[in-house]
Amino acid sequence: MEKNNNNLDFLSKCYFCGSPLDDKSLKILENKDKKNTFHVTCGKCQTSAIVFFSVNQAGIMSVGMATDLDQSEVGEKFLQEAISADEVIDAHQFINNYLGNWK
Repeated sequence: MEKNNNNLDFLSKCYFCGSPLDDKSLKILENKDKKNTFHVTCGKCQTSAIVFFSVNQAGIMSVGMATDLDQSEVGEKFLQEAISADEVIDAHQFINNYLGNWK
């Protein structure tokens, strides 16, 4: 088996359809220390993803997830304040106590 020495291949082609990605499809959302976050949209299949990666002793670690947000929307959402633990607990309690119809 041939070893792939290019750890940035995940930013060179679409994970979903395999088409090459160009620089215009990539938006840097955050670049701190050795942690980076990108939004990328494939020009061919129009699938968008948010990709997180960091560099540590083990090498480059990455996680990506598909999103329906476009580049302008993700920029707005990404800069918002994170949800607090209290808000998560409040939502959990609301859902547990909800007696209405979910339909």
